[in-house]
Amino acid sequence: MPWGRREPLPAVTLPLLGLLLVLLVLAAWPRPALAYTVEKHDDEVTGQIVITPTKVEMNLDPGDSGTAEVTVINRTGDTVTFQFTIEDFEGSRDPSKATVFMGDEPSPWGASGWLVPELDSIVLEQGEAVTFDVRVDVPPDAEPGGHYAVLFASRTLNRYEQEAGVKITNRVGTLFLITVSGDIIEDGYLSPLEVPFFSQYGPINMGLVFNNEGNVHLKPGGKVIIRNIFGHTVAEIPVHEWVVLPESSRRNTVEWNGRRLFGRYTASAELTYGSDEIPVFAQASFWVIPWKIIVAILVAVFCITAIAWLLHRRSVRRKEEKAELEKELERLQQGKAAAAPPAEETAAALATTGEGGKLVPLNELFPSMPDTQVVNIDDPETVKLIRRMIDGELDLARSYLNQGMKEKARKELLEARSAAWRIGLLAEVGTIDDLLGKL
Repeated sequence: MPWGRREPLPAVTLPLLGLLLVLLVLAAWPRPALAYTVEKHDDEVTGQIVITPTKVEMNLDPGDSGTAEVTVINRTGDTVTFQFTIEDFEGSRDPSKATVFMGDEPSPWGASGWLVPELDSIVLEQGEAVTFDVRVDVPPDAEPGGHYAVLFASRTLNRYEQEAGVKITNRVGTLFLITVSGDIIEDGYLSPLEVPFFSQYGPINMGLVFNNEGNVHLKPGGKVIIRNIFGHTVAEIPVHEWVVLPESSRRNTVEWNGRRLFGRYTASAELTYGSDEIPVFAQASFWVIPWKIIVAILVAVFCITAIAWLLHRRSVRRKEEKAELEKELERLQQGKAAAAPPAEETAAALATTGEGGKLVPLNELFPSMPDTQVVNIDDPETVKLIRRMIDGELDLARSYLNQGMKEKARKELLEARSAAWRIGLLAEVGTIDDLLGKL
């Protein structure tokens, strides 16, 4: 073959070169993202729909895009058709409303038009979980600050529920909190600490209301310090971060489980927020007084004191009555002294009559009485006075028993029994024996 001359390529070579070129182009072409995946799990039936994560935070520049992965799990026990929808949401000046879902209404803070989920709907059996991507496309002219949207997974009613007229549709959602870079304003303050001024006992619930005046969501957090009336710290309660949307207020509640509380306390909230950890403070004082317990103790003390005072007065009164009876008996005997025989004859009479005689020395009937005069135990008036003295000793003995003074009670009972037996008061003797049996 002469130098420089080329033979034409075989006809079969051209198709091979074309195929090789196509393969090279396909190899260099960007691969598409993986599609959603469905996995089957042996989950327990709880009647719930689960979505995870419940919150997605992104920091993006105008014109940028980002992707988040969302998983929905069916634990309802049935085969369910899920619909995926997107809404704007925003905060509220009412601290009790964390978020306000806008439905079809737009929000100045909304980002519903930025979210592009990979799925519009899907059918899942019990225990199945679908994982898919949600793309976030930030417009080039997006305002700096926070923008918010929610991806809802809603359960479509089955045929039987529709026929039954069920109107409730279960849905769960993932919140998208998107911060667009630029002129970010982080500004907020704490309202006065919410705490009940008066409580009987713990736990004490305290409300922390943070007011966001900026253009991006903030997450305040810190601690609440509790001090007693002397200024000593008795507790430090951590305050976990909570999300407060722009131009809104939101309450976070902390609980102090203090025990044996009494007196005045001061709660001081020390929180920080924002990228620069700006400090904010709030403070309030409150009282904890278990007044029901205090009133019960005071009533018990009053009752015990009153009972002791009544028993004491009764004891004093019985002693006074006994002394008056002694004086009355003495006057009675003095009135009969003129008719009484001389002392010599009385002694002789006692000697002849013995214990069973009618004339008996008074201190023999009642050994506690120093009076030695002789009384006639057959005289009705004298017996009447002696009976009253015995009754007085019985009342005094009962008073001693109520006060736990058993020895004094025993002494009074034995003396009363001796006198009752001497003048033949058998009923009183039986009563006294019953009381002695209790000692």
